[in-house]
Amino acid sequence: MTELDKFVPALVLQHLTTAEAEYLKEVFDRFGGYPDLEQIWSLMDEPWVELSCDPLNMDERVTAYYQHPVWLLNGLFVERHELSLENRRQFTHWIVNQAPLRVADFGGGFGGLARFIGEALPNAQVEVVDPHPHPAAIALAANTPNVRFVPELTGEYDILIATDVFEHVPDPIGLTAKTAEHLRVGGQYLIANCFAPVILCHLPQLFHFNTSWDAVMQAMGLQPEEKVLYGRSYRRKGEINLPAAREKGECSRRVYPLISWLPRGKARAGQLLMQIFCH
Repeated sequence: MTELDKFVPALVLQHLTTAEAEYLKEVFDRFGGYPDLEQIWSLMDEPWVELSCDPLNMDERVTAYYQHPVWLLNGLFVERHELSLENRRQFTHWIVNQAPLRVADFGGGFGGLARFIGEALPNAQVEVVDPHPHPAAIALAANTPNVRFVPELTGEYDILIATDVFEHVPDPIGLTAKTAEHLRVGGQYLIANCFAPVILCHLPQLFHFNTSWDAVMQAMGLQPEEKVLYGRSYRRKGEINLPAAREKGECSRRVYPLISWLPRGKARAGQLLMQIFCH
């Protein structure tokens, strides 16, 4: 039987439930330690299938899915996966160059990116927005005085962050608009999406945004700017225009079946068709 203290930090161990500890032991026994990235993705699919989750019906089954300890495992995995850590370093480097005073990581999970940012910007206020954070995540954040978990956005921020969030929600346009209202005019929203079938909880009805997200954001009033790894920064230009963004998103949904069969070049083809049909 695997001893958890070989793989889980002592501070985290103090906050595990019995069910969480048993799940982690089972996984570590199965894989001889931490799974690799593709195995993590496979593990994420297991409870989705077991709970019979329906991507078109975000009911109590999906709620139970996001409470499954596989998400704790994912949080611990990211804390030690070198590519994930390098992504955090690069995101943090970009954010430091913007010299923000107030930053929010929306849906920031275990808080690892927020801790990187808090350590790099000790005079900034850094918040992780999560209504139900894991107690272990709160304990880890407590070691960085300027980082805290909050249940919702309040006031204005210089930078908002949402990485690997919007592909999981049924209305990414509405949620982006709601959160962007808390971004000061001239502030930047760092968004990194994966509108692709990597894991089952990436909602397939959203895959059309893979070719149109920049256009939707621009219609909303968030000007696409520089690429940051697999994400992009969007600068708030003025008022948030939700109806215009929804209109652009609906056009994207209509265009996508015309190019979804392409083995490559979907993004370019989708952009060209949207220029023709989505004025």
